[in-house]
Amino acid sequence: MKGAMKKTLLASLVVPFALGAQSASAELITDWGYQVNSSFTDFSGSDGAGSVTASDENRVLSWGVVDDRHPEQSSISITDVNASSGLMTNGDYVDGGTFTHTNNIIGANDSALTSFDLNSSLTLTPATPAGDPLPPQMRTFVSFFSETLNNGDCVAASTSNCDDIFTVGNIDDLGGMPVGDDGFEFSSESFTIDDFSYTVFLQLDGLARLDDDACAQAGAASGCVGLLTQEGQINNFETRFRITSSPVDVPEPGTLALLGMGIAGLGLSRRKAAKS
Repeated sequence: MKGAMKKTLLASLVVPFALGAQSASAELITDWGYQVNSSFTDFSGSDGAGSVTASDENRVLSWGVVDDRHPEQSSISITDVNASSGLMTNGDYVDGGTFTHTNNIIGANDSALTSFDLNSSLTLTPATPAGDPLPPQMRTFVSFFSETLNNGDCVAASTSNCDDIFTVGNIDDLGGMPVGDDGFEFSSESFTIDDFSYTVFLQLDGLARLDDDACAQAGAASGCVGLLTQEGQINNFETRFRITSSPVDVPEPGTLALLGMGIAGLGLSRRKAAKS
């Protein structure tokens, strides 16, 4: 009986300590590869000559009729990013692609972009230690665009004649938080690998709370979030992202050992009761 008890207690201690050692050995992923793929969908244009057209796998939208007075169309575009490593856990931002508005003058009677969805997909791949790619994280920005008349009657914050206006309609659903005076940051849902929880933060430069006159001009409510683009300029807005981690609470080895001993004691008690 004493020998059986010793074997049972030994097993009850060895198993929990082995589990504890296994949990402690799970490594933090310190370096990630990443791939960002973006596209425009559900776009629409105003009534008028011509139409809004998509190209380069929906990464470019163009509008405006080309003629002697207007030699180039206006457009928006988004770039993709692909790197095998370099996104460091709890480290600095990495580039996530560039949103560009080529703001050319178009005819007053031309069809112009009015709305679009910007869809961005981020795929992370553990680089150190190496691992398989994770499922893509998707984010959609429901966006609206106002092609302003170049008549000098501009919104107060305009720096050209006259700035065009972008707004984001689902900023609250995205959980965006302002970063300084010029930019918003959006956090992903956290995910867990082994003993660590990870969260990705995406930042878009240029996004800000617009003045009431700009929101009204864009047909949005006061306090809207968006950005202004200068007429006759190529306007670039950089995106970037970072990843943070925190340990997941796991039972300490001592707690697991006590739990194992308790289970073993319960088993011995039942065994005694069965024999008596």
